[in-house]
Amino acid sequence: MDARESGAKKLAHLNIAELEQVILNQGMVLLRGFDPSSDEQMVAFAKKLGPLLAWDFGYVLDLKINQQPQNHIFSQGKVELHWDGAFAGATPRFNFFQCLQSSAMSGGGETTFVNTCRLLESCSSQQLQQYQDKVIRYFAEKKAHYGGAIEEPLISPHPATKRQRMRFIEPFNEDNMAVNPVETQVQGMSSSQGDAFLRELIAHLYDSDSFYAHQWTQGDYLLVDNHAMLHGRHRFQGEGLTRHLKRVHIL
Repeated sequence: MDARESGAKKLAHLNIAELEQVILNQGMVLLRGFDPSSDEQMVAFAKKLGPLLAWDFGYVLDLKINQQPQNHIFSQGKVELHWDGAFAGATPRFNFFQCLQSSAMSGGGETTFVNTCRLLESCSSQQLQQYQDKVIRYFAEKKAHYGGAIEEPLISPHPATKRQRMRFIEPFNEDNMAVNPVETQVQGMSSSQGDAFLRELIAHLYDSDSFYAHQWTQGDYLLVDNHAMLHGRHRFQGEGLTRHLKRVHIL
């Protein structure tokens, strides 16, 4: 959605009901050409879509590259596909991002997305049979603002649209093994069987038509349906990279 087409330069002037419907229909909405927002303005706009999830740091997370990160989301490495709030007491409906600075043209660092509703709707009956009734246990040590142990069915209904969606946290991320790795176990499968199933699933997610890698431009806003979309990040490439995002979770 372009500010020139919408006739609004400020996010506050957007029709919230229409915007929410587009997010639910499409999985995500990119807003460009709008005025930059302070933390207070981001919070005020986000609250129009619903209550916000408060973390230890507050409502707004600063996503910057850190040379000695406690959590790999602040590193230059790959971030595995996941949904936000997996280890929190509540799962956000929407993720709201703002890009303040980006050197994405230097290579890498794209935020990756998979629309799991569309992916499942395009699956063969054989693939759906493989995915049905799978329950996966996840564990991550809490080193930053999240961590713990959970069990989640791989496929479940979207709470708003009722379309089938996928909940998944990608294991085997080599860039995260030394920082904050996620351990997985597929219930009812041996370790070797589970690993083989997960690797096949991961290949499907990255190779599907429902996969998208977003190259950030300064001024971008993204609103993402966290119930439908998985997201991660490609590894940054080269030296002297900078990127500064802000993120708010909307319940």
